[in-house]
Amino acid sequence: MKKILVLSFVFLILQNCGYVPMYSLDRKVDFFIESISFDDGDKDLSEFIELNLNNYFQYNEGDNFNVYTKIDYQKNSLSKDSKGETDEYELTAYVSFVITNENTTKEFLANESFKMINFSDEFEEQEYEISIKKNMARSLVSKLIMQLSKFNAN
Repeated sequence: MKKILVLSFVFLILQNCGYVPMYSLDRKVDFFIESISFDDGDKDLSEFIELNLNNYFQYNEGDNFNVYTKIDYQKNSLSKDSKGETDEYELTAYVSFVITNENTTKEFLANESFKMINFSDEFEEQEYEISIKKNMARSLVSKLIMQLSKFNAN
């Protein structure tokens, strides 16, 4: 009975305090990406970045940006077992975004890293690595959009 009263009290307080989940708002952006080009970096990562930017290629009123992207993706061995086989990898993506507007050019550097264990099944490991690349791309795109919003505000 006491738990029910506490939960209902918390519920009533949250209903009246103006709490709104951060990503629930439909925020309209006042910029769009006119074009994006990639260096000869990792093909999967560049494809995932471009897919995540699809919504920003649609023409909106406001500033338009051209983005040049250079990707350096590395898969390094972190630890090895007694046989010399890798137990754990570190996946790291270093991305340089060069953002150009009508009169201004700005360079923005971002990186993401993830530790991954070695799988006994090669196919399963490749699929997991692709999943990690998708998540990295999503995070890198959100950092880029944040920079474009700042760029647009100035």
